[in-house]
Amino acid sequence: MATLTARALQLAKEQAGAQTEAAILKVSNVEKLPNGKFFSCQLTDGTQTMKGRLVSQIARKLLDNSLQLHDGDIIKVSDFVINNVNNEDMALVSELEVVESSGGSNSSAGQSSKPDAVAATPAKQQMHVKQEQENTPPAVTPAFTPAAAKPAFTPGPTPSPSEQVRTNLAMTPATGVEREQQLSPLGLTPSSTTPVPVGSRARVQPVKALNPYDTQWTIKAKLVRKAPPRSFNSRAGAPSRVFNVELADAEGGQIQGTFWRESADKYLDTLQEGKVYYFSKFQVKPANKQYATVKNDYELHFDNRTEVEEAADQSGITVSHQVDVVPFDKLLRYVGRKMPVDILGVVVSCGGLGTIKRKADQTELPRRDVTLADSSGHSVVLTLWADQAQRSDLDGCEGQVMQVTCVRVGDYNGCSLSAVTRSQVTLNPEGEAADALRQWWESEGRDATLTPLGQATGGIGGASGAGPRQNKLQFLQEVVAEDNLPSPDAKPTYHDVIVNVMQIKEDQTMYYLANPDNGKKVEPRDGRYWCEADSRFVDVAGNRYVLTARVADATRECYVNMFNEQGNQLMGSTADELAALRNSDEAEFNKKVKAAKWTEWTMTLAARSREYNGERRMRYTVARMAPVDYAQAGIRLLQLIQQYGQ
Repeated sequence: MATLTARALQLAKEQAGAQTEAAILKVSNVEKLPNGKFFSCQLTDGTQTMKGRLVSQIARKLLDNSLQLHDGDIIKVSDFVINNVNNEDMALVSELEVVESSGGSNSSAGQSSKPDAVAATPAKQQMHVKQEQENTPPAVTPAFTPAAAKPAFTPGPTPSPSEQVRTNLAMTPATGVEREQQLSPLGLTPSSTTPVPVGSRARVQPVKALNPYDTQWTIKAKLVRKAPPRSFNSRAGAPSRVFNVELADAEGGQIQGTFWRESADKYLDTLQEGKVYYFSKFQVKPANKQYATVKNDYELHFDNRTEVEEAADQSGITVSHQVDVVPFDKLLRYVGRKMPVDILGVVVSCGGLGTIKRKADQTELPRRDVTLADSSGHSVVLTLWADQAQRSDLDGCEGQVMQVTCVRVGDYNGCSLSAVTRSQVTLNPEGEAADALRQWWESEGRDATLTPLGQATGGIGGASGAGPRQNKLQFLQEVVAEDNLPSPDAKPTYHDVIVNVMQIKEDQTMYYLANPDNGKKVEPRDGRYWCEADSRFVDVAGNRYVLTARVADATRECYVNMFNEQGNQLMGSTADELAALRNSDEAEFNKKVKAAKWTEWTMTLAARSREYNGERRMRYTVARMAPVDYAQAGIRLLQLIQQYGQ
């Protein structure tokens, strides 16, 4: 049986924010979190037990069952940090492998584990562990050598000789003169002679490990793209600048960052696209995916504390664009979100080159409309602009496969696509998805009847903004989002659906005591009612609905929240009447709730994301509801049948 790494959790806690050594731990109580993206667990090193959270590729492997963890499994955790979350220590694990399962069989999260991989430690790694122990204060020095220890600063490429010298010098204090003398034999100059310092960092973390629970991060990344600066006035009226960057590291992680105010002025002219830098002292925040240019749950904010150094070793980071194709029948959920998507389709028709006039300066802007289709049987119109529209290879491209990255999904004609400046248009791309699409087009797609998006269900499509749209019915499958969630500060999107109420839990609160004048919550106190929101007493209070129900249609189900007006419609009585019934006759109360189940309604859902403990999830609130008008529903279905017959 593998030996647990004693005091590994305590040592990692004392090195908070730094990349920790690999450790052998026991895992138990692995459970999926409500957001469905991460897993919680309990970890122990034999001397201490701590809550853990499995993130990144570990969570994905657990979701697709390519990795299985059981209570009592022995694991080697090679990439984790200890952070304080809600005043409680938590281990965030992003890389592990199973050394010994509770059932006696070996498996791993990455490559297969070998029994001797834990017992044997290469000499080079042993030297590294020894050096770390010598630099550790006696109070936290472990009385063991961790098995299969992993160097703490190796997500990037192998350091060049100059970087290695700088790493060694960083561990030995020296005066400015001594440091300059030490660097001169290699032909290096002190950092003060360059706009951006050149050097190396002993501890760097991969982009995939970044999270908002810590601030002591350092990453080594290539500057893939630097956007033009934008100007704005601060609250004090002073002019300020801001610009965005896209970064990529050696492990393939990509993330977007924003330089604000002083940092924008400091680094705008010195940062160069294609170069590799060390970035430190920045903030990690949830990404505003309405304006995100890369697919990452987080983004970086750089301020006046941020430090940027040019890496001496510029090799080892190869950037490949991450293409995540969205099928056409899933595009409707992105309408109005301003979140870019990648698409892959066959060119059904390619319009001629035209122009429109810009309102700002009345100049002519070239444009071209291209109709695309995919194997879902839907078609959509893509608008190309400027140089993209003027490409000569677009003439006569019907029947060819087109891949376009980073396009916006709009609500024109129900659903349409528009390229932006950073969109990349590729004709006849290679890959399995493109080959499968060509085969579909040749075998059946060319002669198939395609349904334009926006007409699939009588003009479906959600709208963003101040209120719901009329007569645009959707299925819940098109409304409920599980990935690429919008930012919590984004405006809600509204969707009309026809659903059945499947479940109303009788044991939920269902209502609260409120001030009848403004609906604010009140509490009984000294024979009156205290309103905390208004900081005053009121003499009369009444109950108002706030309840949750599970609804479903033919495609899927979801939970929705209802307030007083919708609660009155659903339950057929006021909250005061239902509260009185609950207090006087439990059987009649349950009968009343049961009667509200399996009723069919037309609902307008307001979809908006919310964030709790760093986890983002969607919240669906019933903005309005009404019983289904079966006569109108029949007319709508007849119109759909006529459309399919044309």
